[in-house]
Amino acid sequence: MPARPDAPGDCLRGILSMDDYVDLVPRPKTMLRGAILIALLFLGLISNAPAAAKIVAGLTMVAIFGTFPYSRISAEKFQKTWHVLFIPVYIQHVPLGGVDRIETGLEQKMNLASGCAIAFLVGIWNLVMIWLLDWLIPWAGGDYKLWLRLDSGRRVLAWQGNGEANFRQNVHVLEDASGLPVVRG
Repeated sequence: MPARPDAPGDCLRGILSMDDYVDLVPRPKTMLRGAILIALLFLGLISNAPAAAKIVAGLTMVAIFGTFPYSRISAEKFQKTWHVLFIPVYIQHVPLGGVDRIETGLEQKMNLASGCAIAFLVGIWNLVMIWLLDWLIPWAGGDYKLWLRLDSGRRVLAWQGNGEANFRQNVHVLEDASGLPVVRG
């Protein structure tokens, strides 16, 4: 393995080849998602619900657990692969030569007052389900966001999630691999 360059921000660029990729975190845990899905499908099969309800519930669970993005970066390009029903269906390649900067964003988190208001309006069970879905599919509405700003002015969503630790690690990975500045978006 080559020695690391001395310049800050060049840690990964110095050791990554064009074909080496670094994954953004958290990596999709497909085995865990599959195991939970199989357990839930089994529970659905042994229930006494009508067959049509079992099919709809099963397809919904497969869609929820089997749809996720997988993002990674190399010294030359950023790549995001979308999986639907655990099958990769769309791969987006963004050459880093056309990227101007990395932008960060943070959506307003729900405070206690707004959480209580939503719980009153939609019920405690629905609020718990909203939080559960936010955990299962954070890319559909996570508070933290990382974009790649292209030279053309367009933005590409590189990562979205809820964990500050994952956010900070992904900022570090994107910054080190690309050598681009990080700005608040």
